[in-house]
Amino acid sequence: MTLWQAALLGVLQGLTEFLPVSSSGHLALAQMLIPGFEQPGVVFDATLHAGTAGAVVWFERRSILSWLGSSPGRRLLALLVLGTIATVVVAFPLRRVAVAAFSQPLWVGFGLLLTGVIVATTRLLPGGSGDESTTTWRQALAIGLAQGMAVFPGLSRSGVTIAASLGTGLDRGWAARFSFLLSVPIIAVVTVGQIFERKAELVIAGNGFLIACTVGALAAGITGYFALQLVIKTVSSRIFHRFAWYCFPFGLLVLVLTWAGR
Repeated sequence: MTLWQAALLGVLQGLTEFLPVSSSGHLALAQMLIPGFEQPGVVFDATLHAGTAGAVVWFERRSILSWLGSSPGRRLLALLVLGTIATVVVAFPLRRVAVAAFSQPLWVGFGLLLTGVIVATTRLLPGGSGDESTTTWRQALAIGLAQGMAVFPGLSRSGVTIAASLGTGLDRGWAARFSFLLSVPIIAVVTVGQIFERKAELVIAGNGFLIACTVGALAAGITGYFALQLVIKTVSSRIFHRFAWYCFPFGLLVLVLTWAGR
């Protein structure tokens, strides 16, 4: 993998992590097109996700500073921890199957179609008045469980969590922001876990791979910062469901090409 390839994959990750089109599905397909692409486990993918998590932290930096040491901040932290635990409970038993699915285009195609269905339903979900001070533990639990299912490539994490947020009654703008904030702890857990699990392979991979990870993460973080602003606007203006019209034809295209042996 060259640095240019790492940067382009990072841009792809940044653009698709927050848009409800499945960044993992796009990465899996893009990596299949790169001759000889290899990575220890999904370490490279995890570092790209870490880059987009950094974009969330930077975007929410003022709110995070205001939450530090405050009662609302501690309450929100508890909700994020609860949601993350729910995610782990669902995702952990599925992790090996999910990692294997990254090399199976059929999984990606069907995942994209399911994402399209989920995103399309957001047109029927009005949302509610739940905000950062009134979000309940039941809402956080439901959204965390939904996030756990997005471990499979093709199934959009932002799509399922924003749909779950609207379905449980969160305000439209806060639904998107809570979805993004909830991604940060689980991305940190997965990234650290992958590094420790694959540390021997990382030593063999050498500095070139680590530099590629750094370049990819920076590219993902920069592009992700702008993409998440776009998603918040689409959710707030009730046009989020239109992303389904990207997922449906793309998912079908992946399935057709796979069945055709391409």
